[in-house]
Amino acid sequence: MVILSLVLAISAAVTPPSPRAINELASDGEVLLLPRHNRQPFEGWLFTRSTDTCDVIEARMLDVPNWPKYFSNIDEAKATRVGDVITYELDLKVALAPAIPGRIRRISARELRFEDGETKAYSVYHLEDAGSGCLVRYQIVEERGKSSGWVAVIKNLEASSGDAGNFAAGISSARGFAKGEKGPPTARSGASQEARQLLSGQGTMVEINRRGPRATYTLRRRVTAPFSDVAWAIRNKKGYAEKTSVVKSSEDHGTSADYTIGGFGGRVSFTNSVKETTTNGVLVIEERPSGGDLGPGNGLWRWTLSPVEGGVDVELFFSADIIAGSRLMSMMARQDPIARESFMLHVAMAFMGDIIGGNSLSASVMHIARESSPHSATK
Repeated sequence: MVILSLVLAISAAVTPPSPRAINELASDGEVLLLPRHNRQPFEGWLFTRSTDTCDVIEARMLDVPNWPKYFSNIDEAKATRVGDVITYELDLKVALAPAIPGRIRRISARELRFEDGETKAYSVYHLEDAGSGCLVRYQIVEERGKSSGWVAVIKNLEASSGDAGNFAAGISSARGFAKGEKGPPTARSGASQEARQLLSGQGTMVEINRRGPRATYTLRRRVTAPFSDVAWAIRNKKGYAEKTSVVKSSEDHGTSADYTIGGFGGRVSFTNSVKETTTNGVLVIEERPSGGDLGPGNGLWRWTLSPVEGGVDVELFFSADIIAGSRLMSMMARQDPIARESFMLHVAMAFMGDIIGGNSLSASVMHIARESSPHSATK
């Protein structure tokens, strides 16, 4: 099987994991890295893989008129080519969306730069054969205050979804050319865990698993904050609305919590059951929809906090199908998969980026640091 990995177009400020580790991490979908939440200019990275060869992937990228075959949200694509530069215009299957101009420029052999036609936003794919595989570096950059046409469509629907909108557009682009979950899963080794530690110390990493009936998201950060402070931030449900615009209201009732979450013109109000467990100093807080607009069977979210030297390792597993509780958002999601991806990522990344404080804690190896009373904070 030929493997393609969409790996980081690494800047000097980012240290990449090994290609082997990325192939393992991206076995079920895509892997994202966001160094800074809610900042402009936006800069993020995406990893994925494919069972197709690099030649096939590159051919798809350059075959703009046939992009509607690969992208479900493109209605028509027009292109002209002069030398190594392709200028194109896309018509999206999204209501009120403007035509999206852009160009593809060949920087060097198997290195392609996609540029927005009206702003300085760009992304770079770098394809490289590596034995039986094909490595691709992919970087997404948005100029300060200037969104690409694709992301502008998402921001028009939800102004605060800049991070999620950029990533959703990047995911849509990548999945038109390569789908990481095709083919058998890759066996995990110690390289996967080392890669998680490396990436989560440089920002928020997101693993997307697409092998189930719907995508699930696992987010990780390692932060320089006291364990008790991070635990209290998660337990303090009433404070969510003050920290993140995605939560309109929330109430804590101990073993249950009420939420109203909104975005993209829709709102969902529901009740979660809440369960906490602590094992060897690791705190797990799990919430499952149990009533209101969302009932049992609509997924869950689960926080896992592990004390480490200098701070806390924070993991958020997010599979709550919040879109199912809103007719408006469900209709939009059926019309445009980017809108669905944007909202699900928007909620998950808002939880991790807005609710959890602290700066990134970088370390090549995590050393467990037990606190005498990791849950000393009271409600």
